[in-house]
Amino acid sequence: MPYSHTNLTQALAQISERLDDSGNVYWSSAELVLYLQEAFRFWQGLTGYWRGRMVFDTTANTPFYDLTQQAGTLIPYTITDSALASEILYHLLEPQLSGSPLAYVGTDMFTMDDISKAMQRRRDQFLEETGMVLTVSTIGVGTPPTTVIPLTDNTIDVRRACLIDVPSGVKTVLWRTNEFGAQGFKPGWGTSPADPTTGYSVAVEPPVSLSLIPPQANPAQLELITLNAGAALNPSTGVLLGIPDNFAWVVKFGAMADLLSKAGQAQDLPRANYCQQRWREGIQIARIHTSAVWGAIDGQESFITSTESLDAFSPAWENTVAPPTSLALGSWNLLAAAPTPDAIHGIRLDVVQNAPVPVNPTDQLQIGREELDTLFDYCEHLALLKVGGGEFLETTPLYDNVLQLAGVYNERLGAAVSYSQPMSNRATQEEALRPRRVPVEQGA
Repeated sequence: MPYSHTNLTQALAQISERLDDSGNVYWSSAELVLYLQEAFRFWQGLTGYWRGRMVFDTTANTPFYDLTQQAGTLIPYTITDSALASEILYHLLEPQLSGSPLAYVGTDMFTMDDISKAMQRRRDQFLEETGMVLTVSTIGVGTPPTTVIPLTDNTIDVRRACLIDVPSGVKTVLWRTNEFGAQGFKPGWGTSPADPTTGYSVAVEPPVSLSLIPPQANPAQLELITLNAGAALNPSTGVLLGIPDNFAWVVKFGAMADLLSKAGQAQDLPRANYCQQRWREGIQIARIHTSAVWGAIDGQESFITSTESLDAFSPAWENTVAPPTSLALGSWNLLAAAPTPDAIHGIRLDVVQNAPVPVNPTDQLQIGREELDTLFDYCEHLALLKVGGGEFLETTPLYDNVLQLAGVYNERLGAAVSYSQPMSNRATQEEALRPRRVPVEQGA
């Protein structure tokens, strides 16, 4: 049964009483709603508390699926730059965006350009540091024999490359290599084109390009899985952030760290340092966050593996068109069905969903009584951020309460679920097997 002990109106009243502002003079109801919604998302990021089942159909001859875009998805992108800017403006004691299109009418301490650029910079940095969101695309390789392939300028990382023969359409997985290794194991590779080529490198090429090793001898295309920078933000119209809703707060704190660090009357280094700490904390949490924990194909349960495992143990899996028998995550958002589906097949996934945030006054808060009061602690802590100084710092124990209770919840879950660890790391297995980041001392 869904929880039905506290609705949004009742929750706002309790938070207002905690702040000694029952008339909502200093903290409006609209402002407190944003803080409560963030509390839910923060809690979900820490615990994976809300889990749900999503079902969608495969498409014939389509191996990869963006889980955020499927019908019935439980992890859609819903948060816009306008919504995030609204919360930032509350924290900065600036007027809300107004008019149509939305416009900033605040003080000269901050401009809308400042806020927009800070959000975009931190949003793209979030994508780079976490690697959570991947995109599949197909590009040509140019006139054979081809070595260096230019990529679009929004490319951050190449996570997987697959050569597509023209005209047969046969795909060959390309393995990461580099010119140093190729010189040792394949002397003369640069003047010995092959069909198909077998590897790619990003070691010596300029940014946003890759090199085929050895050169591709005949016409072909590349199927790429890449980590890309996000869309240009424009708070006046509202652009989706394009990152998991449960971690939008990370971008907010990163942007505020920048805004409060700039020289001049806007500078507030204690709050900037706090926001930067929250940013770093959020990045670490996001890097171990998963989406799907269990799956089934046409009602038949299936372990969820990684795309690297598919490539290693069945390199030709994309070339086989048949009823799929395996599921693999390439990242938080990208799922592969293998072999390549021959028709419509039903995929069922149990996922760590978007937090069910309350929106309407009568919405019941879907969280246990034992956790709700601690989420109110977090709301009180967030509300005092705009006050700053010692009064805000004194609320740090309220923030610590959330972390401590999240730890207790995770310990309880670990005790109740024997295999909680292998179920909770499905989206991170790809990066473990096909590393994206290596500490400098290890990579030297």
